[in-house]
Amino acid sequence: MTPHQRRRARLLATMALPALLLAPLPALAQQAEGAQATSFLGRIVLGFGRARVAIDTPQAVSTLEQDDIDREQPAKPGDLLRTIPGATVQGGDRMTGQRFNIRGIGGDASDQNRIIITVDGVEKYGELYQVGQFFGEPELYRRVEVLRGPASSALYGSGALGGVVAFETKDAADFLKPGTDTALRLRGGANTNGAGGFGSVILAQRFGAAVEMLAAITHRSEGDYRAGDGTRVTGSGMAGTSGLLKGTYRFGNDAEQTLSLSLTRWLSDEDNANYSSVSNLLGSFGTVDRKAQDDTATLIWTNPATGNPWLDSRVQLTYSRTLIDQKNARNPGGIPSAIFNDARYHYTTLGLRAENRIQFQGAGWENYLTLGFAASDQKRRAQHTGGTFTFHPEGREHKYGLFLQNEFIWNEQFTAVLGLRRDRVRVTPSRDLAFASTRSNSAGVASLALHYKINEAWAVFGSFAQTERAPTLDEVFDVGTAAPGVLRSFSPDLQPERARTIEAGFSFGSTDIFAEGDSLDLKVTAFSNRISNKIDRRNRLVPGSTYENIARAHIRGIELEGGYDAQDLFGKFAYSRILGTDSATGARLNSTPADELVLELGARAFEQTLEYGWRGTFVRAASLATGEAFPGYGVNDLFVTWQPDQGALAGLDVQLAVNNIFDKTYRNILSGSFATNEPRRGRDIRLSVGRQFDW
Repeated sequence: MTPHQRRRARLLATMALPALLLAPLPALAQQAEGAQATSFLGRIVLGFGRARVAIDTPQAVSTLEQDDIDREQPAKPGDLLRTIPGATVQGGDRMTGQRFNIRGIGGDASDQNRIIITVDGVEKYGELYQVGQFFGEPELYRRVEVLRGPASSALYGSGALGGVVAFETKDAADFLKPGTDTALRLRGGANTNGAGGFGSVILAQRFGAAVEMLAAITHRSEGDYRAGDGTRVTGSGMAGTSGLLKGTYRFGNDAEQTLSLSLTRWLSDEDNANYSSVSNLLGSFGTVDRKAQDDTATLIWTNPATGNPWLDSRVQLTYSRTLIDQKNARNPGGIPSAIFNDARYHYTTLGLRAENRIQFQGAGWENYLTLGFAASDQKRRAQHTGGTFTFHPEGREHKYGLFLQNEFIWNEQFTAVLGLRRDRVRVTPSRDLAFASTRSNSAGVASLALHYKINEAWAVFGSFAQTERAPTLDEVFDVGTAAPGVLRSFSPDLQPERARTIEAGFSFGSTDIFAEGDSLDLKVTAFSNRISNKIDRRNRLVPGSTYENIARAHIRGIELEGGYDAQDLFGKFAYSRILGTDSATGARLNSTPADELVLELGARAFEQTLEYGWRGTFVRAASLATGEAFPGYGVNDLFVTWQPDQGALAGLDVQLAVNNIFDKTYRNILSGSFATNEPRRGRDIRLSVGRQFDW
């Protein structure tokens, strides 16, 4: 068979997959009466202030629930973004650390705060040199919300130019059924590409009516994977162990006040790991023995004070620590740098957040006013056997701010959301940087979002947001790694970045369209984001400061997302087209992802206990600013879920997926130059089996 014939055969097979999946389905007219179906745009959004349905939110937001997470069978947090328009992972297909990119923003080591990542409300640090941005075990999560764009900055923090990724860990209430006090869930799985596997144990316990506890532990390991052409990507495997302890205590009138404590730990200890977990760079960085530990802790008190419109309070204490030990680096490229010395990186953040919501209402209108205060103290230590790193300086960042969000709703038809925030950020270098001194900046946020329901099905929305991002510790005190004989200096006079974003769009949501109880949802969002005073690293060969406010950027695009859900049939699609350019030169920003379309089509059988379907991811060809071209590609996946609800097998959960079924070789343009860009994973069969026991 010629290459042309093989491509044609693959194309015909791809086009035939949806028809094969739907062939055994009963006619839509035969659906059961009263079937309740909800697409993913009908899910409740928690991260935009007052809880609301996603399709009615005047911002682009996507929510993944437990069923989505289980069906994806993710090995790392970035796998969860595969079906979300405008959101992706920058870097290689590795388990050690992830870097997120939303709407063409994020992924570089100096992108702290441009995308805010939280776990149970705890903001995670994001400036780890060559080791990714975020560590986590997907098996511990029950929910993920991705808020795209800076409109969420008022609540989450100034500088979220790209958006927010909020992870929520599992809770005892997710497993404890009425009439039972104990639940034990066992789950394990394996995959073929990389010969990986994982196992998890979750125990949930109720102690009377006031106390619930959950304990979970997961271990996961994978070897080096192979690309579609059979190339082994060395150093891409790893092993990690994660744990979660969580407890909730209810007290007060009607037991509506809660005090909850959550502790998570992610730990890996590897020998001969790739030094760069983001990209292999043709092996030039070599390997290193690396131990990584990431801890998250939060204590939350809530008091909804039902019946009191002046009180709906939440206070949260947070702690985050990331510790990385590196030893025995092998440097085959002979790069002269202190990064190959034995080193320890230590990042610790303490935080406090307090907020209260006040409710006003009258004839035909409601108003929710949220007032809050947030403060954090972040310490960073980075030392090697030769001393401290000048290009990854030690120091502290103090941040405190006030925020306000007011949501006005008229006649359940028109909504206006006003957000204001002011943060004060102070960065202080360590004693080793004797030439530097403390620097302070203020950063503000102002946003207005409007949503109008034309009728029960159609709505339009729009928003304007202006946000600032204060310079980070790295950007102010980094003296760089210049070429031999070229001196660099720190950057004390950096000004905050500023971004102005306009969004507009429309949505459609209706039920009983083709059959009783079905639903169809659609949301289209167009945006334009202009960034000024953008902080970028100067050319390494040019003397002067390491970072400067030298760049302006314009990022604009369109996102489409939608879904159809019926008793025996479901599907969804997500499309994003993003254009990012340097306003000064007109060149393409290399942080801009390629156009992407994701289609998913599935069916249910055996009284909805069996789900099976197909997903296709189609990416358009694109080029870097240098003109280097990346070809487009299409990747096809199949999935099956079986959850019997009767007999001896009730409570069983079986997930089977065949990813990249045609063994396609492809690369992500966000991973850098094609020459150093690692190919992504080839065909991979994943199977997981879980079972819950209740008593």
